[in-house]
Amino acid sequence: MKSGSKLVVAFAGILFCLTNLTWASDYERGYKAYVAGEYSQALEVWRSLAQGGHPQAQYGLGIMYEYGRGLKPNDDEAVKWYLLAADQGVPDAQYRLGVLHDYGWGVKPDPKKAVKWYRLAAERDHTFAQHDLAFMYVTGKGVSLDKVQAYKWLRIAATRRSDLMTKHLRFVSSEMKPEDIEQAEALAADWLQAR
Repeated sequence: MKSGSKLVVAFAGILFCLTNLTWASDYERGYKAYVAGEYSQALEVWRSLAQGGHPQAQYGLGIMYEYGRGLKPNDDEAVKWYLLAADQGVPDAQYRLGVLHDYGWGVKPDPKKAVKWYRLAAERDHTFAQHDLAFMYVTGKGVSLDKVQAYKWLRIAATRRSDLMTKHLRFVSSEMKPEDIEQAEALAADWLQAR
């Protein structure tokens, strides 16, 4: 590689790092404004970042549009921003899309899409997505009824929120055979060990 090419590559690397530091700093400024209830400032900062592809800012805009923080609620805009963030792997955005499709808030109810989004967030270790995915398996909503999978996801979620999940685990296990519980425990242990 010629020295001029090395210089271009090095400059591109430095520019990339500086851009990421600026993004992080700007996002944090928007987050602090949001938490302080200064929604117009948060909206201004996050909109610019979101339009540039910043996934957490896209998720933040989704929240602002869904709940009407500093602007009129707009389900279409919320879904648009959640989708952009979810496609970049933001578990909170994936979870919100699962909820919206599960309950038909801002979108047509679609249990299969709800399961898809819950599963993506659950695989990224989102506790409430794991819980909600479990109950899709318990009820057979959007997916085949499968208490082993339901128990597995509740057991995984219980590693972080045992206060909420213990009662649900008892409920699900009350209708399971001991060998099914053993299988579900093994599946949960394998999943946790792979993390």
